[in-house]
Formats: sequence, C-alpha cells, structure tokens
Amino acid sequence: MRVDAHVDGDFSQLKGSPEGYVSQCRERGIERIVLLDFPERAQQAYHALPDFVIPVPHLDLDSATPQDLHACFDWGARGIKFYLPQFSYGDTRYDPLYRAIAERGGVAVFHTGYIWTRFSPEIYPHLSPENPRPVDITLMQPAAVDCLARRHPTLKVLMAHFGNPWWEEAWKIISANRNVYADLSGGTAYRRSMRMWQEMFVPGGNQDAYALSKLLFASDVIYFANPGGEGFESYCGFYDRLYEAVGASPEQRERIDRGNAAELFGVE
Repeated sequence: MRVDAHVDGDFSQLKGSPEGYVSQCRERGIERIVLLDFPERAQQAYHALPDFVIPVPHLDLDSATPQDLHACFDWGARGIKFYLPQFSYGDTRYDPLYRAIAERGGVAVFHTGYIWTRFSPEIYPHLSPENPRPVDITLMQPAAVDCLARRHPTLKVLMAHFGNPWWEEAWKIISANRNVYADLSGGTAYRRSMRMWQEMFVPGGNQDAYALSKLLFASDVIYFANPGGEGFESYCGFYDRLYEAVGASPEQRERIDRGNAAELFGVE
C-alpha cells in the first residue's frame, strides 16, 4: 500500500459514495492521499473522508499570517503548501510563518522548480489579472529551501517535484538537511532515465541510502473526478523501476511508499 503524498482534486466532483471511492483507491494500492488544495476545499474533503484525506491547504506566502495558518491547523490541516513567492523561500521575512508551522508540528510543503505556463485564476489565484505577479522559478529552487531549513531545524519540510530541473541540487539538500524530504511528483521526473537516478542515488556503485530514505511516493494527479484515483498507475510503475535501478530493499520501499508520509504528517 502507498500514501500518495501530493495530489490535487475537488471533492465536490466525486460521483458515487465516498466510501466506495476510497475502497476503489485502496483496492488499487492507494491507502491515503495528501490533498493540496484551497483551504475550504481541503477542509471539506478531510471532514468527509478523515481516514483517507490528509489535508494540506495552500496559502499565499506573501499575504498569509500566522493566524491564518493556526486557523487551518485548528480544523485539522497537517501542513501548509507554498508556491509562487514574491521573494525567495529562504527570505527571513517568511520566518514567522515557518515558526508557526513548526509550533503546530505541521509540514511545510514547497513547490520547487519549474511551474507550468498555462495559468488560470482558478488554479493560480496569485496570477489573476487583478493581481499580476512576475513568475521567477529561481525563488523556488532547492537552495532556497536549504536556506530556511538551516534556520528552522525543527520544521518538517517537503520539497515537491524534486526541484525540477535542479535535480542534483535537490539531492544535495535532502542529503544535507535532516528535516528536509522530497517527492518525485509531477510530469517530468518520471520521464527521466533510470541512468540519471542511478548516478544520483548510487554514485560510483554505492547506494546513498540516507538520501534514498528521504523520498516520498507522490503523483500530482487529480483525484475525485475520476474513478479510484485514475492516473497514478504510471507513477507506481516509475517508482517500482526506480527501486529496481537503485537496489532498494523492502524496508526502503516501504519507507518511501508510506512510512515517510505517515511519520511526517502524523498518521497511522
């Protein structure tokens, strides 16, 4: 069984019974999902499916307050997602927010690397015509996460998308920071060759077991709109090929598939 640690989805689009949907997902190997969505929608899905949805609302790093974060944790959020900042993730002006997450034992989830160009106000409200904002992906590099992780060693950090295209930088950050983890979700990592991942996680033929232990299974597919979370299978196949390529043990596979997510987000 796996915990899909990075998914999208609007619960209101679910057709059929919620219990039946969860049953379908679990029959296909997905035990739980980490849902990253607007606070209201994440809360709705969590309250409907508390044993399946791990809610992580996304907030605007430049307008949210510590009180906003605490309000999310009060209804059950397990973390907060950030993306499209006006300044580097590592800028000290964001420290009050990072301290609030650490205080609540939550996970700070950061979009790292490239972000697609087909913007819409519904998906990226930060970029609405009324609130235009330059997009600078260098503000979301793994190096920026390293900067904040050094200042906040008790903050649990998850880098989404493994820093695409700064792959090696992302590897170094999870290797160097005890509190930083990463997933390989999205439409790029699973298209890279196994040779690249072997060179990264088995340098010189010696497995980097510590860095490998910091990964989480994740897809970034859309749930609820399709039966049983349809679309995650290609990511399952990718992770399975990765395990073979790097010689992952059964214990390492279990940790990546579900153990790290369960520990980070505090679920059984």
